[in-house]
Amino acid sequence: MDNFNLPEKDKVSQPKELTKERSSKKGIILALLVLLLLLFSLGATIFFINQRTTFFGRAFNLTEQTGEVMLENSYLFVSPLSALANGKEKIRMTIFLLDSQGRGVLGKPVFLGQHENLTIKAVQPISDNLGRAIFDISASNAADYLIEAKVDNQILPQRVRLNFK
Repeated sequence: MDNFNLPEKDKVSQPKELTKERSSKKGIILALLVLLLLLFSLGATIFFINQRTTFFGRAFNLTEQTGEVMLENSYLFVSPLSALANGKEKIRMTIFLLDSQGRGVLGKPVFLGQHENLTIKAVQPISDNLGRAIFDISASNAADYLIEAKVDNQILPQRVRLNFK
């Protein structure tokens, strides 16, 4: 029956149970939609977290590399700073050769200063596309050693002190 044209007193009212049933169905449907949205968001988050992201800006362009090492931009990094002097524990030294724009210089051989009590193993003596050369250093005598790196017959201004105990 159409209730639109009838006066208020003549309109047929719907039972309260039917109204409650409809509102509870709407609530359940709304809750399911929210739950599906949350599950979709969680799945997308897990997917994008597991993806490898690489950003290339204007400063990084492999074709523009000059190949000229700027000694002032290059640096040495060691880890750990100290080790046992048992000939087995090693300290890893990484040399980063950078150009005037702070980009790695590829293909440069790196030489480390020598000492008779140190064993220096060249893991990667020629710089890669990040300008990185890697050496492992161990010692049999306890002492502090000052290490310097050389590239293109020039000594890098930074020196590193290694401690073997």
